[in-house]
Amino acid sequence: MNWVRILEAAVIASVLASFTDWYFFGILFHDRYHKYGGGVWRQYADKKDEVRSILAATLSQSVTCFLFIPLCDYFRVTTLLRSLELAGIAWLMLPVPILLSYAIFLRMDRMIVLSHSLGWLARLAICALCVAWLL
Repeated sequence: MNWVRILEAAVIASVLASFTDWYFFGILFHDRYHKYGGGVWRQYADKKDEVRSILAATLSQSVTCFLFIPLCDYFRVTTLLRSLELAGIAWLMLPVPILLSYAIFLRMDRMIVLSHSLGWLARLAICALCVAWLL
């Protein structure tokens, strides 16, 4: 294992995925978060608290990249097609069922569920692209 390459790929994937997170989880269908009154967004008294929350969420979601990429290296999944296949399998195994169960029990607009699902697919696809490019 070349840990330097793995770390490079994970950092690049995390940075790129943070932009897709911003789009799919924040911008796309933004007005739908308020469909059931009150919305789901936390209200911050201070902008610093909001920035801290954004940073914490970005770091916590970077765990996906920092685990997916070494996993691909460990199992020698380094071609674009194979890494995208693994990303699709991981997507169907983890975020899709979780988001669907949230949609069943929580008042979430279907478009929010769709955008979050697509956001996770984009994150995993970026990881797969970084695997094929850097490993």
